[in-house]
Formats: sequence, C-alpha cells, structure tokens
Amino acid sequence: MRRGYLLNVTVLLLIIPLLLLAATYQEASSYIITSQSQRTLVERQYFGINNIQDDLQNIVELSFKRAYLTLTEYVINNNFVNNASRELESLMVEGTLNGVSQSSMGDITIRDWFINTVSYLNSIGMDIEPSDPEEFINRHLEVTVGPLDSFHVAVRVKIKNITIIDGSGVVRYSGDIPAGNDKYIYSVVSIVGFEDPFIVRELNGLYTRVITPCKIPFPGETYGYYNISNQGDVDGLVLDWCYVGLPDNSSAGMYYPTILERFEGSMNQHEYYTILAEEFQRDLGFTQTLPVGLETFMVPDPSIDPTLLGALTSIGASVPSSYTSASYYFLKCAVEGTNCIIGDPVPPYPSFKLDTITKKLIFGQ
Repeated sequence: MRRGYLLNVTVLLLIIPLLLLAATYQEASSYIITSQSQRTLVERQYFGINNIQDDLQNIVELSFKRAYLTLTEYVINNNFVNNASRELESLMVEGTLNGVSQSSMGDITIRDWFINTVSYLNSIGMDIEPSDPEEFINRHLEVTVGPLDSFHVAVRVKIKNITIIDGSGVVRYSGDIPAGNDKYIYSVVSIVGFEDPFIVRELNGLYTRVITPCKIPFPGETYGYYNISNQGDVDGLVLDWCYVGLPDNSSAGMYYPTILERFEGSMNQHEYYTILAEEFQRDLGFTQTLPVGLETFMVPDPSIDPTLLGALTSIGASVPSSYTSASYYFLKCAVEGTNCIIGDPVPPYPSFKLDTITKKLIFGQ
C-alpha cells in the first residue's frame, strides 16, 4: 500500500505541471486571439479617410519625383515625347512610358498604392468600392500634370466617388478624396538641378546644360531688370549658362516654351500648358501670376562656348547668319532651319544677340 501511495503521489506531481502548462497555453492563446480581435476593432474604430488621404499624398509626391527623373533620362537618351504631361501621368499611375513599363518606377505607382490599400482594408474587415484597379484608374482617378511656373512642375490628383464599408455593412465613407468638387491633392517638383532635355536632345547628347536660375530668375517690373550697361549683369547671362522665367508676348507673337515643351521639342500644346499653369497657381494661392516660359542663352563664340560650336559641327549644323540667343529659337534655327528670329548684338559680346521682345523682357528696354 505504501508503494502504491508513493506512485500516486509521483503521478500527481508529474501531472500538475502539465495541467498548469496546458492552462497557461490556453490562456495565452486566448489572450493572443483577444488581442488580435481588439487590435482589429481599434483599427476599425480609428479608421478615418484622412489616413488614406495622407498615404495617397505620400505616394503622389514620391511617384511624381521618380516619374520626372525617368522622363528626363528617357528624352536625353532617346527622343522627344509627343505629350510630356500625359507621359508623366502614365508613369505615375501605371509606371509606363510610351506604353512600355519602366523599371525605375518600381512599386511606387498609384496602381500599386491602390492594390495595397485594398489589401489593407480587407485585413481589418473593410471593403472598398471599386476594388478592381482597372475600374479605379479608368473611372475614379483624375491625374493632371502641368507647369506651375518656369522652375516648377506640378501634379494634381483626385479620387472620385468611392465607398468604404465595414464588415457589418455600415458605410464608413462615401465620396471623393479629398472631399469637395474643387479640392485636389497637389505635389510640386522643382526642376532646378536637372538637365535641360531640349538642349541635350537637339544636340544629340553632345552638349548639355543644367537648369539653374539666374541672379534675377523672373526679370520684370516686380523683381527688377538686368542692367544692360552693367557688364557683370551681361556676363552672368552669357557665361553662367543660367535660366530665366519669361512671360509670353502674344501681341508680338513671341512665346517661350515651358519645361514640359522642352521635353516635346515643340510648342504645339503651349496654350494648354499656360492655361493649366494659371489654374494651378490660383488653386495654390499664388498672390501674383508667375511666368512659365523657361529660357537660357546660347552664344556661339569660340572664345566663350567652343563646346557648343563643336556640337553643332558634329551634327552637321552651323550658326545661322541671323539668330537670337534665346536657346529654343537659336537651336530650332541652327539645327532644324525653322523659327529663325533676327537678333541684335548685346555689348560687350557681339555673338550675344537678342530679338527685340526678349531684350525688353530681360533689360526692360
């Protein structure tokens, strides 16, 4: 009997830890399940459309910067595009350029963002309508890219008419993001520090300039003019290879390309871009209208810019007998034989020539 008693006690001593372990495991499992449920409930409780709007703002800014860099590299290495605005929009939304997928866009397109958003909402027991990426892009997404001013390009984005429903069928949100017919998400990219795609492409990659604002980026009554009698002012325009923002003079038939037109190699869509820039500036609260034309000056003098002359010679072009140093018109005339405009020398550089309109915009006379 004593042996049996000892065996029973031993069995009990062995079983008790097992029972405690089982109880602990059951309690831990219950705690994990309860915590997961509580976390899901908390995520639902604190779900707000602002979370999605902030996330969309982030992906718009990131994809826009990457799209601009991708388009710059494409034009520099390949050719002009027909519609820079549409190509930037396509890169941001689909990651494609001229219909071809671009690896540089990775997983940072708006399509990728939407797919991830649908998955996230499903993980917390919520649904979004529409949930199909194709329907979302084609019917519920508005993306517009245009110049903001001479040195900035902007994109505005809006998601139209979506509905978010929780697991109980309650509509948590229905409408636009951002809410309101006249509300948009905006992102702005500075083009300063990027290569000028027009100059590189026109000269077949043999010559380049980096976009850097001149001392007075927007010459005019508001910000002041360059002093034509001050050699330092003229030196800056000739030797620094800098850029100025210029307004059109439609009455005289003189127009200056926006940065997007410098991706296209033409001004076929100039009116559309200038109207769009006015809308963007108004929406973003600009107190005065800034120009969108972007120009730098080319001086074909062997003592000033021998690289320019070498590039022209290499592609079979030559310096026109009459020209203006405004780069768009100079290269159109020298390379393509079109848009030739007569300019007069600006002392002390005989090869620095400006047409009457451009000279007045720069120097005020």
